[in-house]
Parts: sequence; structure tokens; C-alpha cells
Amino acid sequence: MSAVDRREQILDVTHRIVDEEGFHAATPNRVAEAAGVTRPVLYQLFGDLAGVLVALVDRESERAGIQFAKATSQLTEAPEDDRLISTFCGVLNAVDEHPSTWRLFLFPPQGAPPRLHQRLAESEELVVQFLQRELERTVPDLPDPEYTARMVHAAGRELLQRRLADPTHATTERLIALVRHVRTWVLPTSALPN
Repeated sequence: MSAVDRREQILDVTHRIVDEEGFHAATPNRVAEAAGVTRPVLYQLFGDLAGVLVALVDRESERAGIQFAKATSQLTEAPEDDRLISTFCGVLNAVDEHPSTWRLFLFPPQGAPPRLHQRLAESEELVVQFLQRELERTVPDLPDPEYTARMVHAAGRELLQRRLADPTHATTERLIALVRHVRTWVLPTSALPN
């Protein structure tokens, strides 16, 4: 196995352990044993356990970012009034397709390294900025678009958490219907279709 493939394998194993049991369970011995490598191989590829965890957080941050970019790249095809709903649907789809990636950020596991919280704060700020731009474009006279974007972000985060925690009750149909309904509270009637 190439070094690149071995790194990916170790990160996959580490992610599985973290997803199921938390960061505290991802000890060097446990990760090495589960990956079928020795601790020296682990250290050779990552330096130390902190290096493995940072690499994992960075990889999953990149994956989530790509998934969010995919969700927002289709906005040019969405009707003007449905752009935020299209974004939510795209992210909801990403959560369903890659639940372990999104669990890492929506439910940071016990013992998460500071890097995870740093990445989480950075990505949340980028999402809030995106939402603010969309709100300002859609409703130019909206009072306080920044805080409105923060409210929309918090509500969206809660719904995505519900989807991961209780998919039987938090169905995609239910969540999308709720988002469509809540949109009428956020956007003035003049900004909604007839």
C-alpha cells in the first residue's frame, strides 16, 4: 500500500473510532491495531497521535466544505425565492450521504482537539457570511441581515442535528416543509412568490 493510501486507511479507521466512541478512544495502540499497522508506521506517517487527529479534522473539514460548495453551486438554477431552501436541501442531502463527516461537526465528539473547534468556528462563520449575502441580495431592505443570517444558521444547524439524531422522525420531507414554512417568517411577504 502506498504511503498516501496508508494515510487514508489510518484516517478512515480513526474516523470510525471517533465517530463511534469519541476522540478519547482513538489511542495510538487502538488506531494502529485497527489499521493493521505498527505504532512506528503511525508515527512515521503522522508524527504523533495529535498529527493523526489534526489530519482527520482537516480532511473532514475539506470534505464538508466540498459538499457545501456543491450544495450552493446549483443555486444559479434555483428560482430566486428558493435559493436558501435549495441550499438547505443540498446540505441535508450531504448529511444523508456522509453522516459521519457531518456528525463530527454537528456533534463534536468527546475529547475533540482544539483544531476541530477552530475549524468549526471558521466554517460556521463562512456559512453565516454566505447566508447574509443571500439575504441581502434577496431582501435588500431586511433589517439586520447579519443577525438574521445567524438565526437562520442556528435553526438550520438544529434541523440537521435532528436529522442525524432521529432520522425516523426528522424526515427530509418534514424538515424541508418546515424550512419552507419558516421562510415566510424570515422574509417579508413582498419577497415571497404569489
